[in-house]
Amino acid sequence: MAAHRRLLAEEEPERLLEVALEALIGFLDADRGFALLREADGRPRLRAVHNVDLETVRAPHFRPLRRIADETLRQGEPFLSASLDADTRVSPESSLVDAARTVMVLPVRARDHVLGVLYADRYHEGDGGFVVADLRVAQGFAETVGLALSRLRDSRELGTRVTELRRTQATLERMTTSLHEEVAAKSVEIARFERDLDSKLRALGLKHGFGNIVGKSPRMQAMFEVLRQVADYAVPVLILGESGTGKELIARALHYESNRAAEPFVAINCAAIPEHLLESELFGFKRGAFTGAHRDKPGLFRAAGAGTLLLDEIGDMPLPLQAKLLRVLQEREVQPIGGTAPEPVEARVVAATKRRLREEVARGGFREDLYYRLNMVEVEVPPLRERLEDVPVLAEHFLERLDQELGLPRRTLSREALRRLMHFDWPGNVRQLENAVQSSAILSRGAVVEESELRLPDMPPAAPPPPPSPALAPGGAQPAGGIQTRDEWDALEKNRILDAMVQSGWNKSRAATILGVSRRNLYRKLARHGIEGGD
Repeated sequence: MAAHRRLLAEEEPERLLEVALEALIGFLDADRGFALLREADGRPRLRAVHNVDLETVRAPHFRPLRRIADETLRQGEPFLSASLDADTRVSPESSLVDAARTVMVLPVRARDHVLGVLYADRYHEGDGGFVVADLRVAQGFAETVGLALSRLRDSRELGTRVTELRRTQATLERMTTSLHEEVAAKSVEIARFERDLDSKLRALGLKHGFGNIVGKSPRMQAMFEVLRQVADYAVPVLILGESGTGKELIARALHYESNRAAEPFVAINCAAIPEHLLESELFGFKRGAFTGAHRDKPGLFRAAGAGTLLLDEIGDMPLPLQAKLLRVLQEREVQPIGGTAPEPVEARVVAATKRRLREEVARGGFREDLYYRLNMVEVEVPPLRERLEDVPVLAEHFLERLDQELGLPRRTLSREALRRLMHFDWPGNVRQLENAVQSSAILSRGAVVEESELRLPDMPPAAPPPPPSPALAPGGAQPAGGIQTRDEWDALEKNRILDAMVQSGWNKSRAATILGVSRRNLYRKLARHGIEGGD
């Protein structure tokens, strides 16, 4: 597990592969190794070596061993030779025999693509050869290396994209004042891109609808009942609640529970966009209305069609724009900037805010007439500290979703860990709970996340766990001291897979559903553990 944490902490591919080679060679008691990585053009490139120099790997006498690695990269299948000089798959060459006695080459995969290979050999006489048991454990490690490489590449691609957008923004800002509106438009595009990306990452794996929102407390169920009653009516709905309570998720569920589900759901954060741009985003503009308006833009009211428009953080909308929004709600039509005639709109308006709008009205920060127009139906999402009975089911939900994303066996939280979570105030609400559970689970050492492994703002880092018990408990239960070795983890995973296969009548599709993994992932695990048939 220490090697796994080091892999996830590395930020450079070369260093990551060096750490992987070091761990693999230590596990196999190998003499040397190297790593190949497939480049963008598809050709393999030597990216890391261990106990051997680059010149040796590139030398002619080493070419037969290099060909084995290249073939593994091309075919995507692991190579194991316990005795290379007696292996009929390899043409006999004196240089090959002199170079190595036993060889193992592992494909490094991510999302069914072979990213590279890890090569290890042993050339001393009398040390014995690698065995199939070594290969099974090493393959699991190679999958972790592939996951770490894939995440590193995704992070770099995202960073490159953001850097390119910021560079474009900086270039536009250096242009003359005549391009001011184009610079502002580009800023809006960047803000929308980042907002949409964040929304998609947070909503990954979730389905729409109240039934899929985790919240069993009486207050949440009462709120859902009110929203179900008004879902099919075109009246505005005002959603109040602190940051992180899931107001946008509830607005989206309201849309997909209504008769407008087939129409667009459009959301905009009124606090994230400057006032002079927010008006054009909402109501649209006509070509030539201002510098940079090279074409008509319909605006979000028109883009939503007969669907739903969420005005998030409505409490931060400037007063002049509040007056124009009120007219739209009253007349059901918008006047695009630069337009000469109003255009009808059909979208249902849902507003959300963390502010107390009644207090804002009293102090003059929000129009009273707009407030009463928006809150024809008003619901308040309770903060997490007022519905602590939802904490355990939310925590288990976030943990299950993380395990599915990482392709790990289903894990749970210990009773003590759940009790500790329920005694925390959660000022950041559900979003803070999700981050805490996921960060704790990523660094967890076993199939059960213990209280000592929780990462909360007011808690010190977890102390090292006690020494592992000598073996797994019967039935695939976790040892009392937590899983500490790869053998213990493999045994637990194998027992869980066998239980799921028996429970499903050896139907692999149902077994994959029980385990919460894809069928492709299940097939690989069955092969790794040597599970066959239905005996």
